[in-house]
Amino acid sequence: MDLSKLNLKIRMFSPYVSKKAASAVNKVLKSRYLGEGPVVKEFEKKFSELTGAKYPVAVNSGTAALHLAVVMAGVKPGDEVITTAQTMMATSHTILAQFAKPVFVDIQYETGNIDPNDIEKRITKKTKAILPVHWTGYPCDMDEIHEIAKKHNLPVIEDAAHALGAHYKGKSIGTISPYTCFSFQAIKHVTSADGGMLCLDSKEKYDEARRKKWFGIDRDNRKPSILGEPLWNVNEVGYKYHLNDFSAALGLENLKELKSILKRRAEIVKRYNEGLAKIKNIKLFERKSDRKSANWLFSMHVERRTDFITMMLKKGVEVSVIHNRIDANDAFGPLRKDLKQLAEFTKTHVSLPLHNHLSNDDLDYILKCIRGGW
Repeated sequence: MDLSKLNLKIRMFSPYVSKKAASAVNKVLKSRYLGEGPVVKEFEKKFSELTGAKYPVAVNSGTAALHLAVVMAGVKPGDEVITTAQTMMATSHTILAQFAKPVFVDIQYETGNIDPNDIEKRITKKTKAILPVHWTGYPCDMDEIHEIAKKHNLPVIEDAAHALGAHYKGKSIGTISPYTCFSFQAIKHVTSADGGMLCLDSKEKYDEARRKKWFGIDRDNRKPSILGEPLWNVNEVGYKYHLNDFSAALGLENLKELKSILKRRAEIVKRYNEGLAKIKNIKLFERKSDRKSANWLFSMHVERRTDFITMMLKKGVEVSVIHNRIDANDAFGPLRKDLKQLAEFTKTHVSLPLHNHLSNDDLDYILKCIRGGW
């Protein structure tokens, strides 16, 4: 099939941008702050209000948030981090950046999330952290993960790139673990074009992250100098991971509409679940009542997946597996042969379009296409 000749009527993703965003961004452009300034702080404050996260630190990507978390968790060359291969490769690139090794464990076929039952046997003396990913925005089994982490004295770093607005047993994702990392990349629930948020569980970690995201400089306590450049003394490695006011202005206006964004996405997922419940050759993902998904993706399992995707594309509907297991890439390989549920998951999972520009007519058309068979 020549993908370039397809007439796609319904796309997989479509960025949501508030009608008020252009004005907010233009205001920043007319100000003296294009870099990190007051709008970044306002963005962090609003994020805290909406999620309950006490110590959020805005950065320039979800990957930057993950790398800062891995660094702050004490991961060093030769160490190991327990994680999942069912994710975007950025998750484990941050581990490789520390010259450490991602140790992939199996997933749950019914959710795509890391399987707590496979974690403990992978832990060695070199293990320094556990890094789960909330696949599709559906929370992992955090109680079980934390129990293992506590037993082995390991910090938990949540990759919550899909999970803004998700809840686990009454707690907002972002308030459960020592480190939680969100993404505001272009196609996420809330976008700042690119950006991220690192949520921390203590003021001490918060202060450290604020230094590390700006070259190790303590900007809050630097002293003015007649020479123009403030006085500081950097005594740790830092990075250029700060967010700018331009991006924060876009993100802030979108963030203000998070509740309505999530409400519509939940409505779409409900229509999918109801419309697909009795269709042969489709297996819907598990959903437990003790947690609430952020619904970034609508993933499911289908038989004869290639035939299904071909049919949908021919009918103008873009569908995708989004991410194949990353240990298929040489950077993370060789392919693990002892991850049986992941192997099965890889053969059958696929995602349908899920974004705030989908109309009910679009959803009816998608469901009609699927009901027609493949």
